[in-house]
Amino acid sequence: MEKKKPTLKLALIGTLGVLVILLSCVLLFKVDVIIALTIGIIYAGIVGRFNGVTLNDLVEGMQEGVAKALIGLLFFPLVGAVIGSWLIGGTIPALVYYGLDILNPRFFLISSFIICSALSLLIGTSWGTVGTAGLAIAGVAISSDLSIPFGIVAGSIIAGAWFGDKMSPISDSTVLSATAVETDVYNHIRGMAYTTIPSFIISTIIFGIINFFYAGDATLNYDVIAPIKETLAEHFNLSPLVFIPPIVLIILCVLRTHAFISLLGAIAAGSFCSMAVQGNTVMDTMAAVMNGLQVETPIAEVNTLLNRGGMNSMMSSMFLCMVAVCMGGVLTKTQFLHVIIENLAKYMRSTFSLVFTTMVSCLLSNMMFADNYLTMILNGNLYRDMYDERGLDRSMLSRTIEEMATMSVPMIPWTAAAAFLTGTLGISVAEYAPYCVLNFVSPVVGLISAATGIGVLYVKGAKKAKA
Repeated sequence: MEKKKPTLKLALIGTLGVLVILLSCVLLFKVDVIIALTIGIIYAGIVGRFNGVTLNDLVEGMQEGVAKALIGLLFFPLVGAVIGSWLIGGTIPALVYYGLDILNPRFFLISSFIICSALSLLIGTSWGTVGTAGLAIAGVAISSDLSIPFGIVAGSIIAGAWFGDKMSPISDSTVLSATAVETDVYNHIRGMAYTTIPSFIISTIIFGIINFFYAGDATLNYDVIAPIKETLAEHFNLSPLVFIPPIVLIILCVLRTHAFISLLGAIAAGSFCSMAVQGNTVMDTMAAVMNGLQVETPIAEVNTLLNRGGMNSMMSSMFLCMVAVCMGGVLTKTQFLHVIIENLAKYMRSTFSLVFTTMVSCLLSNMMFADNYLTMILNGNLYRDMYDERGLDRSMLSRTIEEMATMSVPMIPWTAAAAFLTGTLGISVAEYAPYCVLNFVSPVVGLISAATGIGVLYVKGAKKAKA
């Protein structure tokens, strides 16, 4: 059968069929998302046969998808290695130890937001931030006469944690978003800065205003903080030298060193601190880099902080993303996405309409897949050519995907992120979601940027399109 461009009807049957399969498998039948993706790939291949797509074509599409995403996929084990080396080197424990001293009842929400933002930016994980510093802050808030509803405190923790998850060069979502649209990680981060920095400032001001109305003469119960700090001090040498790894990472990022080199430098610095500052052996250090740190303490929050990281901890996420990339390659090879793009383009005559449609698509994808990884891969494939045709820099697409795919996932009750947050903080999504200020502000600022043309980025030499 000769291969030709599919009709819109066949393209919709193929694409929407895959969406229905993923939605049914993940939400209704509780099938593992990797199995659901595999079934979706098989379905897309069967529908593609009606258009002359062969098995060799499908294999070639998957190979091309993985080849394009290979560099991004390799970041996952490196990120795990960074976390493992920073844990055994004492960097992450020190960040939590000294960060808890910043808490002040008069500026509690601002402190909570900034502490979680800084920690998440450095360690590259929102979940890890919520499960460590976030949990400690929550314990302080609950045990103290703070007068601030816990839902607001939780919102400040989550907003801060997701700021770092969005902006950190070692965050899996940052790396995956850049990979999905085939752009450099640092180019992606620079593109996000145009909207994320204003969003961060606005969010800080809003949290300050809320704090002003609620705090009153509140005091803090430092009995909650003291055991956590004492336990960290017992297990680690919290010398200023343990801050060498983040300093090295920041310097390498500022120098625009390749992300691979930056991560390797961060791992090397963390390993140095492990041996030179903490007195660990080379074997212990390498074990933490590979498998994470394994420490048992009497404090549950400290155990949550310490027992994680390592290359192996990222293998499942890496494999999930690889299968998702294969799915994107198959949908591209069958040309289903290409046909849908052509028809969508008729209704997108401005940059604003393109950005708005991308955001809506990402939100719906998150709601259907209950996962932002697949959302990033599929929407990166779906809109990449459309942004190119308008002369927009690829970082415009990657930042738009992050502003909705990354920022909306904790506010959708049936996602894994929301389940983690409710279980960790002991609060419902309905209670914290209205106060995740940054998660709302970020996409709004992105839309304002697209509407006004301020912060819209174009390929060098490209003609500027209508905002």
